[in-house]
Amino acid sequence: MRNTCYFPSRIRQIFSDFAVMIAIVIMTCIDMYVGINTPKLNVPSTFRPTWEGRGWYVPPFNGNPLWTTIVSFIPAILACILIFMDQQITTVIVNRKENKLKKGYGYHLDLCVLSLLILVVGILGLPIYVAATVLSINHVNSLKLESESRAPGEVAQFIGVR
Repeated sequence: MRNTCYFPSRIRQIFSDFAVMIAIVIMTCIDMYVGINTPKLNVPSTFRPTWEGRGWYVPPFNGNPLWTTIVSFIPAILACILIFMDQQITTVIVNRKENKLKKGYGYHLDLCVLSLLILVVGILGLPIYVAATVLSINHVNSLKLESESRAPGEVAQFIGVR
């Protein structure tokens, strides 16, 4: 949508940036007004562990034999590789030369913070957090400054970052 010549560039950019949100709103409205019974997510009113017999802390072994530590090493390494690659791919995409970003003081801090967060949420039994590639790209695109004066249908020229 961003590179077509059917609408003014500002409208194309807005539709491109908010396409996922627009699709969610449209499909939610269709679901509400059509009347088909679709499964919905039941969100609890309180934030607590789902199993009543367990607190926030998840014991590492919890009755499991010690050999499970050795066996779980292989999937743990694969998960580490997957999270590391996702973080690095996101970093490479965001830091492309055409984005003209400058490296700040905390440039390599993100992977350290991510590893500490994964450790904490793992102990608490919560889902892990990883870099969201699509959200990161949209964030960088929202910071772009583009030329205002151009002919209709012409692609905007990238000036810099806000």
